[in-house]
Amino acid sequence: MLIFPEIDEKQTLSNVKSFFKNDFKKIERLSGYDGVISSPSFDGLPHSTNNQSPDNFFIKHASYAELFKAVVNAINKCTEHHRIILKGYYLDGLKGFQIQQRLVISKSAYYERKNKAELEFADRLLVTTAKLGDENIIDLHVYKK
Repeated sequence: MLIFPEIDEKQTLSNVKSFFKNDFKKIERLSGYDGVISSPSFDGLPHSTNNQSPDNFFIKHASYAELFKAVVNAINKCTEHHRIILKGYYLDGLKGFQIQQRLVISKSAYYERKNKAELEFADRLLVTTAKLGDENIIDLHVYKK
């Protein structure tokens, strides 16, 4: 009996790499607009109800800021060596050989651990973003049928 569905590790790893290459960079950029947000102005005049209102912008910004924190928290909850790899590579921009030297491991051991770190991250991210509500859940897993 399987409690958890079986995961396609190769496809899940591809999703994690793609997430960090594309989505995370965008989340990081959009979470950093603190100086752009201002208090709403109540001048008593009617305004159009488009999605560009300061309230909507603030809500989206807050959501991106929470997602950014969730990603960092998911990394920080990973086991020690996995956290070193993920923080070094995806947050600090270190090269693989630099992390490999920090951990004092071979090149092949580094890549094996990096894959395991990315799989653990996918698990941690799912749990961390689930706490933010259904609309913010990020599940990078690909499940076998």
